[in-house]
Amino acid sequence: MEKKKMKPGAFFRRYIRILVAGAVLLFIFCVAIFAPFIATHDPDETDIYKMNQLPSEEHILGTDPFGRDVFSRLVYGSRSTLIISITVNALAIIIGACLGLLCGYYKNVDAILMRILEGINALPTILLALVLITVMGNGIDKLIICLVAVNLPGIARLVRAQVLSIKEKEHVECAKACGAKNRRIMFKYVLPLCYSPLIIRFTSGLGATILTQASLSFLGVGMDPHMANWGGMINEGKAMIFAMPQQCAYPGICIAITVLAFSILGDGVRDVLDPKLR
Repeated sequence: MEKKKMKPGAFFRRYIRILVAGAVLLFIFCVAIFAPFIATHDPDETDIYKMNQLPSEEHILGTDPFGRDVFSRLVYGSRSTLIISITVNALAIIIGACLGLLCGYYKNVDAILMRILEGINALPTILLALVLITVMGNGIDKLIICLVAVNLPGIARLVRAQVLSIKEKEHVECAKACGAKNRRIMFKYVLPLCYSPLIIRFTSGLGATILTQASLSFLGVGMDPHMANWGGMINEGKAMIFAMPQQCAYPGICIAITVLAFSILGDGVRDVLDPKLR
């Protein structure tokens, strides 16, 4: 039987959120990639004679309390935001999937490792991240490690729950009966069936990670304060929030749009991949 083609209207209704959010995120990614060509000034160049200026022909969004161009720092801030968020979620998915696979397949590992992960998961995300980054110190590499550690328990629990149901299915039992090794069963017959929830978790987790890293930067920890990032820009502009609210508004709007786009993309991907919602 030939597979029926989806009508344009049905296709648009099903994928509208993915298309709209994808277009917004594509624009943000292009800004991050071509930042050196879009930025009008060096984002780290300070000028004490141009502090807290209003938008003008030279500085289209004005300057910050250190005389740096706000527009250029917004453009370069998209780079650090996307790099950290994607790296954190990719590493967390890979490591968390392996941990969840082990916990779901081996009862002895589950009895020890999952209890540790559940204890970590019981702590508030921002509080745990704040404690870890305070102990480890500032730096992008340390921030990434801290955010990966914060995201691991949730991903491991997600994969564990999938593995517990998948390992009882017929094709896994047949593989065991044929003498397949546990490692082969886990990575060939069990893990591939976890890809859909992991993809959904990855897309939805990007926005949450951006909010967490922006919150840490606003609190003055995590990233180098001199490096352009949206949370740090809000922190630097909060002293002038009543006199020049745009210094906080511009990066806040960028964070809101990016997080909203990732959230809508995650919902759209979930609706497409989750068989219960079809």
